Amino acid sequence: MGGQAQRVGDVVDEVPVGRFHRLVVAIVGGTWAAMAISILAISFTLPTFIERWTLSGFSAGVLGSASLLGMLAGNTLGGWYADRAGRKRTLVGSIVVFSTFTAATAFGVGVYSVIALRILTGVGLGGALVAGTSYLAEVIPSKVRGRYITYLEASHSIGAMVAVVFAWTVLSVLGAPDGRVAGVAAWRVFFVIGIAPIGLAAVAARLLPRSPYFLARQGRTAAATDALETIAARTGGDLPAISGPWRVADADDLGYRQLFEPELLGTTALVASLWAVINLTFYGVFTWLPDTVAAAGYADDLYRFLFVVTVFQLVGQCTAAVLIEVIGRKWTLGGFTSLGGVGILLFAGAIPGAGIDFGASRTAVFLLGLFVTGFAVLGAWAVLYAYTSEIFPTEIRSTGLGFTGSIGKVAAVAGPVFFGTLTRFGYLVALAPVAVSLVLAGVALLVWGSETKGETLL
Repeated sequence: MGGQAQRVGDVVDEVPVGRFHRLVVAIVGGTWAAMAISILAISFTLPTFIERWTLSGFSAGVLGSASLLGMLAGNTLGGWYADRAGRKRTLVGSIVVFSTFTAATAFGVGVYSVIALRILTGVGLGGALVAGTSYLAEVIPSKVRGRYITYLEASHSIGAMVAVVFAWTVLSVLGAPDGRVAGVAAWRVFFVIGIAPIGLAAVAARLLPRSPYFLARQGRTAAATDALETIAARTGGDLPAISGPWRVADADDLGYRQLFEPELLGTTALVASLWAVINLTFYGVFTWLPDTVAAAGYADDLYRFLFVVTVFQLVGQCTAAVLIEVIGRKWTLGGFTSLGGVGILLFAGAIPGAGIDFGASRTAVFLLGLFVTGFAVLGAWAVLYAYTSEIFPTEIRSTGLGFTGSIGKVAAVAGPVFFGTLTRFGYLVALAPVAVSLVLAGVALLVWGSETKGETLL
């Protein structure tokens, strides 16, 4: 290859999958698990806050959405910063931010201080989501890239399982009967554990090289070569030919404006709509899930139900990780998104007062719908990260992820407030519009979406 300009993606694809790639998945996946615990912490503590501060459904929805508002800012700013200062630097800094403010929430003295701390937590969460996905996409070979990015969301479900077990232990067992653990309010103990991911930031800063795509895009040939040599050396296999100069997608200074250029406008709109409906579903439905399960008459089995739902979420993500490399990103994402809408209609229709007779046991239909929703929505979300990271070119990859993710976070912020307000008219009224939106978004992708399976990143 001599002095000819090489594509960074070609070298990344030639590196055999090995120890380095598993290390990256472990670090970024561990971050995803920690983020799941931080995000879901509010779902388990919200009933305590409602009782403690006598919150209305609207106020409780605002509190539940606070971290999502921060994630909206974090997605946008994190994507912009990652495309200018680097994926690794943004990831490490974002982990420090969300860990610090998750733990600081334990020291909240009222609803307004907790809302403020949750917003700051969300800024770190949003930055980590964008930078972590971009980094992983740029160091993993295309033949396994989709599957590995999907594993990130599987890590999210593992974190959700840990959150359920920890919530049950701290809030239900140790916190009984007076809601205190060793004289400290149980909800405060639950949040303070959020400082733990600081250790992941230290590991990432020490062990991960900077993204070779980012360095090549900056014209830093020697640094890009060093990063590629580090990746290749740590796989433990045969090394590809490595030399510079490096070639990535043609540079421009359009930034966010490029997302709305004619050649990308349709893609931006389609991907943003998927982020919107999936975020609305996840944060709206699952933030209020403990309340929904109680309304269906299963309050005594709350933690058991929630744990099983997270198991089905994990199964959905693992299934998606296989299908994404078999039938492709578009068909997996479109199918799972539409299936999620069907699941929501099933469990919403089985809640007492919905007025629907399925001709079967109400409990069986409720559980089937609940588990199908968890399986499909989280499976779709896992694929959406892979699809988004592949559909945008290098110079705006993090920007594209950040922008479409921010659109999703607008919907996510609205979700808990939307459901908190509409559930007084019935759960079916609140959930049916979301179910229909999921089906329509899935069909739209199948009709107009592009396939990215096996494509080398540009």
